[in-house]
Amino acid sequence: MGSARRLLLLLAGINLVNYLDRYVVAAILEPLGRELRLDDEQLGRLTFVFIAVYMCTAPLFGYLADRFHRPRLVAGGVGLWSLATMGAALVHSYAALLAMRALVGVGEAGYASLGPAMLADGYPESARARAFTWFYLAIPVGSALGYGLGGLVAGAWGWRASFLVAGVPGLFLALWMAFQPDPERGCMDATPDGEARLPYLTRLRRLFLNRVWLSCTLSYVAYTFAMGGLSAWAPTLLQRKFAVSTARAGVVFGALAVVTGIAGTFLGGLLTDRWQHRWPDAGLWLSAATLVAAMPVVAWALGTSSLGFTYGLFFLGMFLLFVNTSPVNALTVSCLPASIRATGIAVNILFIHLLGDAISPELIGRRADALRLLGTAPGLALGRALEVVLPAILLSGLALLAARKGRPAVA
Repeated sequence: MGSARRLLLLLAGINLVNYLDRYVVAAILEPLGRELRLDDEQLGRLTFVFIAVYMCTAPLFGYLADRFHRPRLVAGGVGLWSLATMGAALVHSYAALLAMRALVGVGEAGYASLGPAMLADGYPESARARAFTWFYLAIPVGSALGYGLGGLVAGAWGWRASFLVAGVPGLFLALWMAFQPDPERGCMDATPDGEARLPYLTRLRRLFLNRVWLSCTLSYVAYTFAMGGLSAWAPTLLQRKFAVSTARAGVVFGALAVVTGIAGTFLGGLLTDRWQHRWPDAGLWLSAATLVAAMPVVAWALGTSSLGFTYGLFFLGMFLLFVNTSPVNALTVSCLPASIRATGIAVNILFIHLLGDAISPELIGRRADALRLLGTAPGLALGRALEVVLPAILLSGLALLAARKGRPAVA
């Protein structure tokens, strides 16, 4: 189990840097946009380009991961995205910035479709929810570091310095990962699959016959749409609506993300581990209930005119949104046999980003631009534009109900 814990530690560290690199951009949208003279739609398109490249290359890495040494593939991806993040500090045009974000997308795809499958091969199904809890704790911590570090560094030395600082840690983690052994595929599954060389089209057919995987993927499409929009624009909303500085907005939203993310992710994993022996669908019901409950809280946070209420409501809403992280992701992995697991994760990534956070930040930016042209104040316009995430949050919770009473489901 020592090698499994070492792998978990390394993958969690890479996941942390992954989200640090993503959300450093959200922290510096205002100063970056001012210097390069970009409107909100163009700023939102930074996320679209990153995600579009990320989701299109993820299936390729999923295909490669079922055949080649996964740690070396991961190391190459981490090294590429780290260098591209640092390269964004040197750009002087919108096209060059888009190119750097596209390269970040290629690098992150090389990690995201491989990491969860490797982790599943290190732990038995009974311990995966706990392991995935630690793995996904890196999301709020990394996001918080991205917001906080990006805001603080930009406030002191400018937005270009934020990209330089964010890119360095990944280079060291890439070097460490390159020398790790590749866990045996499917060695921890309760029922060995034994079909590691299935044709790609056969693996895809088995995926789309798996009802649990389909339900979890639909839920996460809606969830990612909502979280992508909120994550990209919430710090800017604080700056425009309440005149909060770039540094303060990054630090405050980063603190909200790390506290609610750790608490929500831990609680979701803990309660799922404790209850699933008695109620197999406990994680699904817990995730569905907290997602549905989050919708009115987020609606209130976007509409209130009090900064204090905004902080408190964002805290509660983000906590509820993070509870589902461990149970849903653990189920998405565990419902697939080892022969199609990496492919399933890669295709899941394709769909959740194609219909999720690839489109929500730009859609919100376009709507905010349109409202401002009609004379709406910038802060109010952005708050109203962000309301498009509300039905997505509700759908995310309801979609999980289709996966109940079906575990484990293997086509």
